[in-house]
Amino acid sequence: MQSKHRCIGIFTASLDDEYQSALWHAMEQEAKKRNIGTISFIGSRLGSPIASEASSNLAYHLASEQNIDGLIIIASSLATFFTTVDLNKFFSPWSSLPRVSIGMRMQGMSDITVEGDEGIASLVQHLIEVHHRRRFAILKGPETHEESIRRLSACIQELQAHGIEVDPALIMPGTFTDVAGREAVRYLLDNHLTFDCLVCLNDWMAQGALEELAASGLRVPDDVSVIGFDGLDPSRYTLPPLTTVVQPLYEMGVLAIDVLDRIMAGGEEEHITLPCTAVIRESCGCNPHVSYTPGLHELPSYATPAERLAVQDLLRLMRLGDYHQMIFRLNRALDATASESGSMHRWNEYLSVIEYKTSVESDLSSKTQAMLTGAARALIGDKIGRFQAAKRVAVECSFDSLRKVSAMLSGTFELEQLMINLKQSLHLFGIHEGYLVKFLNRSDQVQLLMTIQDLEDEQAFSSTFPAQEILPPVLGKTWKQRRWVLLPLVYMDEPLGYFLVPFGMVLPALYDVLQEQVSSTFKGSLLLSQIRKHEKNLEEQVRVRTQDLLSEIKRRTELEQEVMEISTKTMERIGQDLHDDLCQYLLGISLLASSAKQRLGNKEGIIADELESISRHLNEAISKIKTISRGLMPLDLEHSSFQKRLEALVADSLRYAQVEIDVNVDPLFHIKDPTRELNLFRIVQEALTNAIKHSHASHIEISSSRIDGEEGETTLCLTVSDDGTGLPKKLQKRGLGLRIMRNRAAMADAELTIQSNEEGTTVSVLLKEKHA
Repeated sequence: MQSKHRCIGIFTASLDDEYQSALWHAMEQEAKKRNIGTISFIGSRLGSPIASEASSNLAYHLASEQNIDGLIIIASSLATFFTTVDLNKFFSPWSSLPRVSIGMRMQGMSDITVEGDEGIASLVQHLIEVHHRRRFAILKGPETHEESIRRLSACIQELQAHGIEVDPALIMPGTFTDVAGREAVRYLLDNHLTFDCLVCLNDWMAQGALEELAASGLRVPDDVSVIGFDGLDPSRYTLPPLTTVVQPLYEMGVLAIDVLDRIMAGGEEEHITLPCTAVIRESCGCNPHVSYTPGLHELPSYATPAERLAVQDLLRLMRLGDYHQMIFRLNRALDATASESGSMHRWNEYLSVIEYKTSVESDLSSKTQAMLTGAARALIGDKIGRFQAAKRVAVECSFDSLRKVSAMLSGTFELEQLMINLKQSLHLFGIHEGYLVKFLNRSDQVQLLMTIQDLEDEQAFSSTFPAQEILPPVLGKTWKQRRWVLLPLVYMDEPLGYFLVPFGMVLPALYDVLQEQVSSTFKGSLLLSQIRKHEKNLEEQVRVRTQDLLSEIKRRTELEQEVMEISTKTMERIGQDLHDDLCQYLLGISLLASSAKQRLGNKEGIIADELESISRHLNEAISKIKTISRGLMPLDLEHSSFQKRLEALVADSLRYAQVEIDVNVDPLFHIKDPTRELNLFRIVQEALTNAIKHSHASHIEISSSRIDGEEGETTLCLTVSDDGTGLPKKLQKRGLGLRIMRNRAAMADAELTIQSNEEGTTVSVLLKEKHA
């Protein structure tokens, strides 16, 4: 069934795992045949306590109906730390999409599972009856893993059926990794627990156990038999080759695409269970044997349509005894199988079927048939050897490229240089297209940072877009018709972005290595960018602060000059007041006194009016002296409230001016800092003087108010307003009194405003005081 312009998502925990990479490779090959686009979201094990793994799971949350039409979940790999209930809850947000689970039965979705209980039970029976093993150690998987629980149950039931009880101390938890296998063997040996057989419930743990047993000096299978489960390709090449239960991984991957394609086209939910096969090799204690089954009559179910067609062709050529055409056709069939699944060993099974059918359906002599079959098996063995050698060379080349990539990226800290080196690095792996996307402050918004290929539309880099779009909308949707791998970029528990690259690396594990390498380098570049940004901000702050400091120095210099000028002017004004006013009074009193003295000398007598005039003038002179003294006297020498001081100031002003002055100041008006209070008083004093002398006011009001702010601040306001004609413009620009007022406001950390026009003048002073 062909599906055009469809795109499906694949959830897998890692590609650095033969089990997942085998399934993944099969799905990608089948999707290509059906013209279905794919996005493989490479996350990690769900519920992992490792911070970087947990952060990698952001990849799954990028999948949505906006970017995929269906979803395949390798549930058996994602469920290491999750129960089935946890998995169902986690995958519920994608319930509207057609979904297929691989390895586990999941609620509300189709599934492809295997029946492995019989396979593992048959191997346990083989160990008991053929190799006479009695002391079984079992390395199980995670506690909540459904497949692990079933396999363990099958093992225990088979042992009990043979009257063998398992020591609970010999049943150990595992994590389906080679590390778990090594740790289990060390635990058994360190605690002096005897065992003659180790049953590992997956191949990776079995491989780790084989390595640790060899390192400890124990011989396999002479001292200990070891078996596994999965039938991964590396299990063929362990020392010794691993006896295991083979899962039809390639068939599972193909079926997952097939089922999902039918559901996306409107089909119903499907549940398919495939059988597993126990494969006897040398780790259990058996002798080496050829890897085919003589006398096999029918092709196995995992044979593909192309392989079935090739078998029919080979049967025809075998019956004709056409050696050259048979070898040519078999060689082509082996190449096709290698490119699709790499499982060329299956051709030994297919050849057994061909051999059987030829013997019963052909007139060929047994000698000719043996010659043809022997040549075919020799070709199969030779092709398998060359395939493995080519694969090893490709892997070595890939790791050589990886070393170059690591060298290119490890010393890169500049973001621009990272992009250049990353492009060159990916070219070494044959990748000439890809997208680097960065998370913004909000994790649901992203921005395209780099493309490996050149883009004509520069707008793709400038705009932000929702993360679930995967790529900028301006790039269109045609990219979804191809096969992509989405690698989340994380550093510890910090999501950085994601890297979208095409499917096609020779070794799938290189995607994981590339992800780690780009993540760490990308984080370093982002840190450097932040440092550079902070440096620029700091430089700007230093520049602004230096400028402010220079301005402050200039202002202080000008202020000092003004203070000197004000001091000089003040002395001149005081001298002028003393000379023009007080001295004139004293001179008049002196003349009156001289006149009285002369009259006394002439014995004319003193008129009472003259004495009263002298007394009156002396009192006025004393008042003037007090007024001048009060203006010079420090405020803190007067022990009274601010309101009382203002009232005394007003009383003095009224002695020499005919004006109405109202004081509407709160009796509780008070400023904590005496210096600020003194400056405020002087500002009011100067404003009062200006209103009388320059504005020619007939009515003046001094008032106060306070405002309590929301952030614990109190604003005090003192206002002097009059109904005069306003201050002269010349005085407003260069008046000494106004300059003094502004300087005093600055020293009091207050805000001074002066509004003056033909209808009067208002001087306001605002001070903010924080509550204690």
